[in-house]
Amino acid sequence: MDMVYLAYLFAVAVGIVTAGIAASLWTWAAGEEPRFALLLEPSAVAPLRALVIVVSVPLLLLLAAWRYVGSASVAMLLVAASLGWSFLQGVFILTRIFGIT
Repeated sequence: MDMVYLAYLFAVAVGIVTAGIAASLWTWAAGEEPRFALLLEPSAVAPLRALVIVVSVPLLLLLAAWRYVGSASVAMLLVAASLGWSFLQGVFILTRIFGIT
């Protein structure tokens, strides 16, 4: 039973690491940090920017939770959403890209 929890944690870690790599590569390549407000700015690279933001959502939500330390309920909701998205993203990457079942 403990191996199941380890697999869950591994999927969450893969999702968070992927979000960090995508955000770092976008910051390096485009010179701007990914954030939700970028979705509203029209640009020729808007589809690529949207893809980067969708992949970076776990990291963006964790950073938003860090800013809301004054409100514990909002921060915990953001952390839960971040870990849930990270888990789903990690499962997708592990199953679809690496073929781990």
